[in-house]
Amino acid sequence: MATDPSFLKRLELPLIGIGEQYMALKRYCPGTVVIIDNDKTVQWEGILKPTPFSREYRVVIKYTLSHPPVCIVKDPDLSALAEDRKIPHTYQNQTGIKGTQLCLYLPVIKKKNKVSEWQPTMFLADTILPWASVWLFYYEFWLHSGVWDGGGVEHDVIEESGR
Repeated sequence: MATDPSFLKRLELPLIGIGEQYMALKRYCPGTVVIIDNDKTVQWEGILKPTPFSREYRVVIKYTLSHPPVCIVKDPDLSALAEDRKIPHTYQNQTGIKGTQLCLYLPVIKKKNKVSEWQPTMFLADTILPWASVWLFYYEFWLHSGVWDGGGVEHDVIEESGR
């Protein structure tokens, strides 16, 4: 018996809209949440502190429909803290938001037919925000040890799209 494609489509997880992302961020993540770009983008700005002994980081998460979310640490200046060492798992920031853009998940790799670890069926509050906090946790250890223990794939090994 053949499976009806419309039945299979109904089994897929639904995409999470900007309004739903906004409500989840507003409810679970202290900070400022706004919807911009004619209701196509949600942006959260707030403070992350990976451990009770960590410094506070002012972070922006911006998600526009049909684009991967981006995470930027605005303050403190991570490059200054790193004393001009190349910070692992960051992107060249082309967002227009001043700060360091973090690499939090494996993006789409077209040549290898790899799907992004983040999907629009996921809430930012459940994924990007905690992933950013974990990234900052490993960044603090890297500052002192010079060794990145946070895992991930080296950026010269993969080709990114949408960054």
